[in-house]
Amino acid sequence: MRRAFAALAAGTAAVVAGGALLSCAPPNGGGGGSGAAGGAERRSAPPESTEPERALLDRAEALLVKRCMDRHGLPYWTVAPLSAAESRGLGYVLDDVAWAREHGYGSRLQHKELAAKRADPNLLHRDKLTGKRLTEYTDVLFGGPDTPTLSVRVPGGTISSSVGGCYGEASQELYGDRATWFRVDKTVANLTSLYGAELRRDPRFTGAVTAWARCMRRAGHPYPDPPAAHSAAAKAGLRDTGPTVDAEVERRTFTDEVRLAVAEATCAEETGLGRTGRALETEYRDGLDGAYLDAIADHRRIERRALDRARDIAGARP
Repeated sequence: MRRAFAALAAGTAAVVAGGALLSCAPPNGGGGGSGAAGGAERRSAPPESTEPERALLDRAEALLVKRCMDRHGLPYWTVAPLSAAESRGLGYVLDDVAWAREHGYGSRLQHKELAAKRADPNLLHRDKLTGKRLTEYTDVLFGGPDTPTLSVRVPGGTISSSVGGCYGEASQELYGDRATWFRVDKTVANLTSLYGAELRRDPRFTGAVTAWARCMRRAGHPYPDPPAAHSAAAKAGLRDTGPTVDAEVERRTFTDEVRLAVAEATCAEETGLGRTGRALETEYRDGLDGAYLDAIADHRRIERRALDRARDIAGARP
C-alpha cells in the first residue's frame, strides 16, 4: 500500500490514494467525538485490519469476481498477490531495518510487481478481444453504460466510481451495501489533508526529523528528511533496477540502495521518527470532527464483518 508519504513530503493537501501519512494503513480512529454514546461506540469498534487481513479481503474479492464471471461463461483468473512483506508500502520513513536489509527501498519488489501485472492472464485475455466480444467481456466485468455512478465528497474533492458488473457484485457481497462502503472507504482513505500540514509543523515531529537528519549525517548521508533520501536514491537510479539492466550494474546499484535504506531505517529506529510520526497521526486523527471519527469506526466495523465472510469464501477458517 504505497500511499500518502508523498503528500507529507511535498506538503500538498490534494486528495491522495490513501489516508496515512507515516504508515501503510490508517491509524486507529477510536475515541473523541460528540456525545458519550458515540464516544463509547467508537472505543468499542474493532481493531484496524492488518496487512495479511487486507490481503485476505483482496483474495476473497477476486474469488467472488471469478465466480460471477464463471456464471456468465467468461474466463477469469485469480492471480497470487505479493506477500504481505513484499507489498508493504515505503511510507514517509522506512524504520524496519530487517526489511531494508533484505529489500532496500523495494526496487526489486516493484519490478516483480510490474512483471506480474504484465503477465496477468486477465489483461492478456482482454488484449486479445476486439469489437463485440471485448464490449461483452468488459460490461460483464466492470458494468455497462447503465451502471449507476457512486460519488462521495471527501476532504480535498469528490471521488466518483461507476464500477459495476462482477466487480461491483463482488464488492457488494463482501462488504455489504456498496454505497455505504464506498463512502466510508474513500473518506477514510483521504483524511490526510485535514491534519497533514499541522502535523508537519508539530515541534515533536520536526524535532524527530532533525534528530534523524543528524544521525544520517553521521552515517555519511546528509539528507534533511526521508523524502530527500528517497529522491536522491531515485535520481541515482537506486530504485530503477531490474531484469533489463546489466546484472552486475543491478547488483551494485541494489547494494547501494540497501546501504542507504538501512542507514535511513537505523536512524529512524534510533531517533524514533517512525514511532513519533505514527503516534502523532493517531493523535491528530482522534481530534478530527465527530463525523470523520464515525466514518473511521464504520470503516473498521464493515471491514471486520467482511473478514468473516472472506475467511469462508477463501477457505481460510482456522
